[in-house]
This record gives sequence, structure tokens and C-alpha cells, in this order.
Amino acid sequence: MKALSPNLLAILLPMTLLVHQAEEYFGQFPVWYSNLLNVDLSNRDFLVINSIGLIIIAFLSLSYLLIKSKMLLVALGTLVFVNGLVHLVLSLFTLSYSPGVVSGVVLFLPLGAIIYKQILPQLPENERIMAIAIGIISLFAVSMIAMNM
Repeated sequence: MKALSPNLLAILLPMTLLVHQAEEYFGQFPVWYSNLLNVDLSNRDFLVINSIGLIIIAFLSLSYLLIKSKMLLVALGTLVFVNGLVHLVLSLFTLSYSPGVVSGVVLFLPLGAIIYKQILPQLPENERIMAIAIGIISLFAVSMIAMNM
């Protein structure tokens, strides 16, 4: 299989996120999430959080196109990969449809895996660790915000 260009990978990140967010919204993720964690995530809060997230991911993806920071690309790849993995694990754990699991498995896991395979090895070890940590912390920070809205 031919390697995808890092620029294309950066462009795909916000596009796949938009598809993922649409699946979550139409799959009623706020209701599912609220029931799972006994919180009150409204559709409005969901839309606010996800709109901000999409803007940030789009900005960071565009930033990659300008500054070519492979560490940034790996951090974003980690964020989507772990998000897809979390949806899959939660679906298996709850034996229910976690809204977002389809796009998580079909789009996020492969995109993250491609970034890991192609870009991650090009980083020095300390940058690999930092990029992965930033991606994971960012994802869980968003989850904590959603739990406290």
C-alpha cells in the first residue's frame, strides 16, 4: 500500500472528525453518555463542545500544513485513535451501540494507525512520548469537561 502524504493525513483529520460528530449527534450520544455516566450532557452542550473541538482540530491541522510539526500530527492521530478505541471498548463493555463507534472503527482507528505507522517512527523517542501524551490528555480533558457541564 502506498503511503499517504502527511499533508493529506492532516486534511483528513477534521473531515473524519466532522463525520464522527455527525454520527454521535444523530445517534443521540448526549443521551447515551448521560445515561452511562449519570451526568446531564444536553444536546446544546454537546454541540458547543464539539464545535469548539472541530475548530481546534481544523486549526491544528492547518497549522501542521504551515509548520510541518510531525509531533502535532502524531498528537492529533493519537486523539482520534484513542477516541475510536474508547468507543469500541465502551460498546463491547456495555453491549450497546456507543454513538460514534462506527466512524471510530472505520475512520479513526485506521487514520490513527496510519499516522502511527508512517509518522511516529520519524520522531525522536521523547517527542513520541510527548505527542502521545498530549493526544490522550486532550481527549480525556474534553471528556471531563463534558461530564461537568
